[in-house]
Amino acid sequence: MSAADANADIIAKIRKLMALGASPSEAEASSALEKARVLLARYGLSLADVDAKSPEIVENALLDKKRLRAWESHLIFVIAQATFTQALHICTGKASRVLIIGREANAVSAAELFSYLHLAVLKLGRAHSAEVAHLESFKLGVVHRIGERLSMEWTEGENDGERRGKKTDRRAEKGARADNHEADDAPSAEDKALTIRMAETAARENDAYIAEKYGKTRSRRSGRGVEPSSFARGRAAGDGVSLNRQLK
Repeated sequence: MSAADANADIIAKIRKLMALGASPSEAEASSALEKARVLLARYGLSLADVDAKSPEIVENALLDKKRLRAWESHLIFVIAQATFTQALHICTGKASRVLIIGREANAVSAAELFSYLHLAVLKLGRAHSAEVAHLESFKLGVVHRIGERLSMEWTEGENDGERRGKKTDRRAEKGARADNHEADDAPSAEDKALTIRMAETAARENDAYIAEKYGKTRSRRSGRGVEPSSFARGRAAGDGVSLNRQLK
């Protein structure tokens, strides 16, 4: 194998690891990004080398629906952010479809995560329908909390964030073992920098694909008033939704 072929194989492996960095499984994503960072350093490569060849951008149908509920719109938004994808609501005549656009691995992850979380929110709504004053506000609260937790994975780490949100006696413990465990949970500075670069690259790729295929698009506000008590109960319920589910 020539040096050029070997280098191409390494870059291909790094690209696969970076794609896995968008996995809904926090453990899998963190492990993949760490391996990608190690390979970049070992072979003296930069992210520019990895991005030299533009990957294929695909679009997958996420939902066939003309009018989305506020909580559905926000769920699509937070999933797109977490998976380096972009959502587009296409309406042509009577037909209407929500598309998810991005690199193939990211688009697949987004579709699977949406399917899982959409069903989870519906189930929570049914389970709490008799207890809340406004069901849609409850569901929106669930999704808002899920979005915060997805974002938290790359700032403080999911496990660390959950610990900060719980008032337990263990929070007062200051042993060396607890300190080391908390440090291991949080992403490294290198992982954060790599994630930011991945997000910026994905945004450019997705925007270019949409502009070429669909031309100019526009954003639509979906914000509505909520019933505070129901929204707060939804946020509390959102803490119980697993984000470490291993999707197949």
